[in-house]
Order: sequence, then structure tokens, then C-alpha cells
Amino acid sequence: MSRAVHDAFGDTLAENAPDVSATDALAILRKHYGLAGTAQPLPGERDHNFHVRTDGEGEFVLKISHPAEDAGFTDFQNKALDHICLVDPTLPVPFVRKSLQGEAQFAVSVDGSAPRIIRLVTYLPGQLLARSPVSAAQDRNLGIFLARLGRALRGFFHPAAGSDLLWDIRKIAKTRPMMVHIADPRRRAMVERVIDSFEEHAAPVIPKLRAQIVHNDMNSYNVVMDASRPEVVSGILDFGDMIHSPLICDLAIGAVYRWPAEGHPLAPASRFVAGYQSVQPLEVEEIGILFHLIRARLALIVNIASWQAERFPAKRDYVLRLATEVWASLERLDDLSSREATRYLLDHSNPE
Repeated sequence: MSRAVHDAFGDTLAENAPDVSATDALAILRKHYGLAGTAQPLPGERDHNFHVRTDGEGEFVLKISHPAEDAGFTDFQNKALDHICLVDPTLPVPFVRKSLQGEAQFAVSVDGSAPRIIRLVTYLPGQLLARSPVSAAQDRNLGIFLARLGRALRGFFHPAAGSDLLWDIRKIAKTRPMMVHIADPRRRAMVERVIDSFEEHAAPVIPKLRAQIVHNDMNSYNVVMDASRPEVVSGILDFGDMIHSPLICDLAIGAVYRWPAEGHPLAPASRFVAGYQSVQPLEVEEIGILFHLIRARLALIVNIASWQAERFPAKRDYVLRLATEVWASLERLDDLSSREATRYLLDHSNPE
């Protein structure tokens, strides 16, 4: 692996973490939380997570961080969840369960490996958005939920919020070296056009926009819907990509995953934006670069996923799980001009 690739991805993405067994997870649970039950591995990009069903004390997610993860960044996540629960206790987000020693996090060596940060948060029941039937009402409700989450995080800050995170749309140019892993030259050229367009039209505007700490990863595997009412949001997961960033970047990420089944390629995204604006109205400058941000997020996904699929074959299915939808969206949006796309978003994302 070249130094440039390693620098772009950082240790937590560039190196695999040692495996953790369910037996190890249950031992940690007993020793540090006084809990017993079962532990089922959950898929993840960097860390090892387990769905824990305890004997009489509810369900949790045991989070065992990558050995290279900084303790300040996990503390950032803990503090953010505490802040959200204080500001808007009706928002369904995970609650941090402290250890027997009263710690929100601590470090232990798992099976003799380097120390890893351990946390335990409540499990949010429901059905993943990725597996839920879609609807116009769902599009709108997801936008409303993200706007509420942004409001709950408004005014919160943490020193780790300025971390150099690759999953930051603003850093899309750093992923240019990863385009070599996209085998199809036509698709590779399309991704390059997206990055060029972003750098020309969006990058100069971004520093002028309002910013705060945001979730930064409202993808369809990080949102839980009500199993009986799939248009109702019942929770949001994984605060591991939080960052201080323009609000419009957070919105663009959520809009990406409103896959266009038919009709105009921005129709579901515009309903999502309308829901968001019913809580948090957007500024003209923000809507003006939204199309570029949406395409940049799609390009970011394919660059990172293509690279990871080659480097970590065991994770190939996981990192490429959205490849079909992402490429389809990129190709449909490639047919739109920036002017046409922005006009459509302005005309169809009215909050009323």
C-alpha cells in the first residue's frame, strides 16, 4: 500500500482490526458491566460490534473500537449522545450504558492484542431503512428527523469535532488515487467529472456556509424504521463519522440514500429536503451546491468501497452492498446539468 493511500485513509480504514469472538465479547460484558446473555456479531467498517441480548436487562450494542481509534473521538460520540438526550429526549438515539466503575468508555486488551476502547449503548429495535418499503411519506419524515437531530446538536462542541475524517464530503479530492480501483474506464471518468465539478462549483462556496457538529452518515443502514409503520423513523445509529461540517453536507448525505426508483432522479431527494426544510429552512447558497454535494457523496462511496473491496476481500460483500444503487444514481444524475438540477430542487423542495 502506498504512503499516499495510507495517509488518505488513516489507520482505522487502511488496516484490519484483529478479530474479536463472541466469547471475548461476553467476557467483557460480564467483567465490566455485570451482564450476561448472548452476543451476535454485527457488520462494520472499522470496529467490532455485537448485538447483546441480556438476561432481563434489555438489549445493547457492545462496541469494540479499532486499535487505532483515538479515545478522544469515542468520547466525542459519548458526549454527543448525552447532549442529544438532554436537549431533545424524544429523539430516539442510543443511550450510553456506563460500566460497573461508572465509565462511559475504557480500554482493554482483547486476546492479547493492542488495547481497544470498549463502550456499551442501548440497542434500538426496528427494521433497517435499507430493508423497509419506501414511500413519499418516508422520504419526508427522514428529512424531518435529520433536521431535528441537527437542532439537537446545535451548540454542542468537542475538541475531536475537527478530526481529519475521510468520510467528509469536503475531502473528496483526497480519494482521487483510489479511482484506479474502479475497473470500468467509463465509470472512472464519470467519477472524475464529479470531483472536478465539485472542486469548481462547491468547494469555493463551502467555507462561507453555516456549520456545526453533524451526524454525517445518515445512510440506509444507520437508520431504523418502525417495523409496522415503515414511514416512521424509530432511531438513528452509528455516530462514528460525526464532524464539524456545513449543515448542507449532512443533508446531502441523507438525500443520497433516497434512491430514485422511477421518475425524476431527484424526486425522492427533493421530498427529503422538503421535510428537512419544514424544521430547518435552507439558504439559497446551500441549495445552490446541493446537487454537487449529492454527487460528491456518491463518488466518495464508490471510491472508498472499490478500494476496500480489493484490500479486504473478506469485507467485499459488506463494502459493496450498495454498489448497484450508487452507480445507478451516479449515472442518472450524470445526465442532468447543474442548472437543471438546482432548479428542480428549488421548485420541488418547498416545505409546505
